[in-house]
Order: sequence, then structure tokens, then C-alpha cells
Amino acid sequence: MGSHERFAAEAKPLPAGAIEDFVAQRITAATTDGSLARHVEVTLAKRIAGRREALERIRVDLPGRVASASANASKYTEELGKFEGRARELVEAKLRAETDRLVAAERQLAETERDRLDLEVAAAETTWAVGALRDFARVWKFMTPENQGRLLRALVTVVRMKESTGVVEVELVNFAADPDAKEAA
Repeated sequence: MGSHERFAAEAKPLPAGAIEDFVAQRITAATTDGSLARHVEVTLAKRIAGRREALERIRVDLPGRVASASANASKYTEELGKFEGRARELVEAKLRAETDRLVAAERQLAETERDRLDLEVAAAETTWAVGALRDFARVWKFMTPENQGRLLRALVTVVRMKESTGVVEVELVNFAADPDAKEAA
């Protein structure tokens, strides 16, 4: 089973509930052998591990950058009283530059921490989604409508109904694709 599945079937005009049932039936059929759940689990685990490593490299580097900019800013602050005129202006410019570096590094440190927390949420959601895929038909029956919707939003990119041909097409998320690539484009 590929990483980007499509299912199509002929259908008459359907209400939203019937479309949801159709989508659930197609996903049930696609998950019976367990390969889709394994594929999703492996693909997302690799992506999460790669992102964790990237965030850790940033997180390890940032405290040194913060400390360096802070030390330089302190040094320039002390030097301000020693100079006048053009020399003082140069020290003030260096102080502003170091202060800007410090603010940027602190902001990036905070963003990295938020990204790390978001990644933990994504890992938990991955565990939840993979668990649901492993026994989709049984799990689906016991889910609340809210969780059914949540699961479908996590799995399905789009449902297209071509009324002229009566074909309903369900496109699952491409778990191998980089989600940041869409945001950057």
C-alpha cells in the first residue's frame, strides 16, 4: 500500500453522513491487513525523530549564543561610561547589535521550546492515530462523533464527489510528504 492512497467508487448524491460512512468503509478496507498502520507509524516516527534531532541541535547551540551576546552586551554597557563623542556612538552601536542578537537568540530559544512541545503533541497524536488504524473498524464504532471527525481530518486530505460521473474519490494524507514544505511554498 502506498503512502498516498486514493479510493474511488460510483455513488449517487450523498448527504454528509453518508459520505463520512463511505470514507470510513474505504479506510476500513485499506487497513485490514495492517500495512497502512505500519507505514504511517514508520513514516511519522522517522519524521518526528528527524525533527527532534534538528530541534536538539538548535537547543544545544542557543544557550551559548545567548551567553555570548549577554556577556558582550554587559561589556559594552560598562564601556559606555568610558567614552564620549564618536567613540561612545560606536560602543552604543555595538551594544544595540549585541542586544538585537541577544533578543533574537532568546526568541529562537522560546520558539524552539514551543516547537519541541508541539512535537510531543504530534507524537501523542501519531500514537493515537496509528492505534486507531490498527483496528479501524472496531475503534470507529466506539468513537464519539467528535473523535471520528478528528480521525478523519488526520487521515483524509480531500473527498471529491464528481456528480456528473457519480464517482466519490477519497484521498488520504501523504504521510511521507514534509508538512513544512506546504507552509514554505
